[in-house]
Amino acid sequence: MVQFINLLVKNMNRSLTILLGVGVVAVVVVLVVALISNTSGAGTTTTIAQGTVEIPIGVMVSLTGDLESYGPLYRAAAQLAEQDINSFFSSINSPYRVKVYFEDDKSTPEGALAAAQSFAARGIKIVFTYTSSATSAVKSFASQNDMIIISYASTAPHLAISGDNVFRLEPPDTFQARGIAALIKELGVDRVIVIYRGDDWGDGLYRALSQRLAELGGGVIVGIRYDPASKDLSAEVASLADYVRREQNISRVGIVALSFPGDFLSLFNAAMRYPELMSVKWFGSDGTVDDVKVRDVLGEKIVDSGILFINLRFFTAEYPHQERLAARYRNMTGENPSEAAYGLYDGIWAVALSVVINNGSTSGSQLVKVFPEIAYRYFGYSGWLLLDENGDRAIATYAYRMLARTQNGIEWITVGYYDGSTGKVTLNLPH
Repeated sequence: MVQFINLLVKNMNRSLTILLGVGVVAVVVVLVVALISNTSGAGTTTTIAQGTVEIPIGVMVSLTGDLESYGPLYRAAAQLAEQDINSFFSSINSPYRVKVYFEDDKSTPEGALAAAQSFAARGIKIVFTYTSSATSAVKSFASQNDMIIISYASTAPHLAISGDNVFRLEPPDTFQARGIAALIKELGVDRVIVIYRGDDWGDGLYRALSQRLAELGGGVIVGIRYDPASKDLSAEVASLADYVRREQNISRVGIVALSFPGDFLSLFNAAMRYPELMSVKWFGSDGTVDDVKVRDVLGEKIVDSGILFINLRFFTAEYPHQERLAARYRNMTGENPSEAAYGLYDGIWAVALSVVINNGSTSGSQLVKVFPEIAYRYFGYSGWLLLDENGDRAIATYAYRMLARTQNGIEWITVGYYDGSTGKVTLNLPH
């Protein structure tokens, strides 16, 4: 039976997709799951009841620290995936059941490593990470412990490595840097000052952005790197203001803040004391986009200042079926799902199917071969889960998002798009 399944998987038509987002699974995958519904792998799955086999999946979320406002949102996405997968498995009389285990990564690399160690102690081989710093911190440990790492939001360019045990459900920041640079040029800004987090994510995005701006004929006046652990950024902001004052034509000058929400609150509150900093355009990134805390604490101030503060968010085309999941997600969180939330949901589905096709084994060294093949055939709420040669999301389109006053109050709204395949910018700024 196993040999037949392997032959079937090997010879799947590569055009087939798994349409989980509309509640339909491709016939081939239904057949595969049904065929192995009476089998179970040895050694790396846990039988939790007679006739039921657990697929344990570890998910890191940030429940404390700079990213704590995002943690409950991603936890909700993972919980919904767990519910839907188990409902599907039950409907086809499969013995498999997904069990998601959560650990707080504390928004730090050290917290992420401790979370990975906790998962390993429980025999969990499938681990979802959040940030690039978290992914870097656990990569070596995971490799030594036969774990597969799937990140739902890591984008640092230096983690784009072929043949390793890391897969990422968003494109690397070389694409985001192009989107930020294209926006800067589109808005008539020639020179920027970049203030950025001194970590894997901030360093990588800063380097990529500097290179791309130089290629476009612009440039970075200076990069101001700050310690992510610092709670007081007044000295860095004072330096930022000093560099702006030196410029003769500030209408052609911009500020790029590559921050996480917690440090951006400190940064912007300090910046408001300098009129010159409120006289130039600001640009952000996926580090602050759509953040609830930034919206609720700083939204009025940012909108009233007129600085724009346009951020980027990895974007997938909208599909009618997304509302089915979005409505349930809103009931749990009060917010709409982000692309990273959709990606986490899809990633859990894809890896669960990978385990089933892998005869129940969660061995990382085996799943790194199976997961890309399932991802190739998977089309879910976040779109096609196609991965490139480095195991990163291959399709890169971004939405430009900014805070604006609407009839519902201060909200994040979409004001344009960046197509990573063509480099085209489309903008529709509010008047």
